[in-house]
Amino acid sequence: MFSLKPPRPTFRSYLLPPPQTDDKISSEPKIKKLEPVLLPGEIVVNEVNFVRKCIATDTSQYDLWGKLICSNFKISFITDDPMPLQKFHYRNLLLGEHDVPLTCIEQIVTVNDHKRKQKVLGPNQKLKFNPTELIIYCKDFRIVRFRFDESGPESAKKVCLAIAHYSQPTDLQLLFAFEYVGKKYHNSVPLLLISIFSCRESMQTEHFRNTIKQIFKWGQNMVVY
Repeated sequence: MFSLKPPRPTFRSYLLPPPQTDDKISSEPKIKKLEPVLLPGEIVVNEVNFVRKCIATDTSQYDLWGKLICSNFKISFITDDPMPLQKFHYRNLLLGEHDVPLTCIEQIVTVNDHKRKQKVLGPNQKLKFNPTELIIYCKDFRIVRFRFDESGPESAKKVCLAIAHYSQPTDLQLLFAFEYVGKKYHNSVPLLLISIFSCRESMQTEHFRNTIKQIFKWGQNMVVY
């Protein structure tokens, strides 16, 4: 004799299954890639990682860790750490919080603590020792100090030589500021002239001539800093 059993009720779950995670991927630390903010035409010349920027002179408690970058326009220190002991915040349209334009650099000094040596770097000079510290004296009376205790010695030397080379060019026309402002100026003047000439019929003759004279006078007297 066969016994007939009623069918078992089927249960349907409306909960989503837990996502599958890979232990190898989750165990790896996530490293954020730090990149500088560059102007059109600005290029990175050299960079070095694991740099310590000195904030205070008597203690290293407030020092910041990050990447030091030299471009053809400025030197940039990129970090995720907030600026300590800062009571107010401001934002520059061209420069970041830790940026120094190359034209603002007055003197570059490299230091080696182990050999007790220091040298003032010029544009075409060689560096015979690996620097452990970089001191930058700025024209606006700032003194910026960087430490290379955890950085590669060759990378630290190369970025110091790059800063010295690009901050003291043999010809001022080689500065990035001249090229950047020149492109902006030459691209904006034709558009300005076209707009003026397009509406010259609605302008009086004397006012139109005075406006043109002011434009060309402004272009001849333009000074780039």
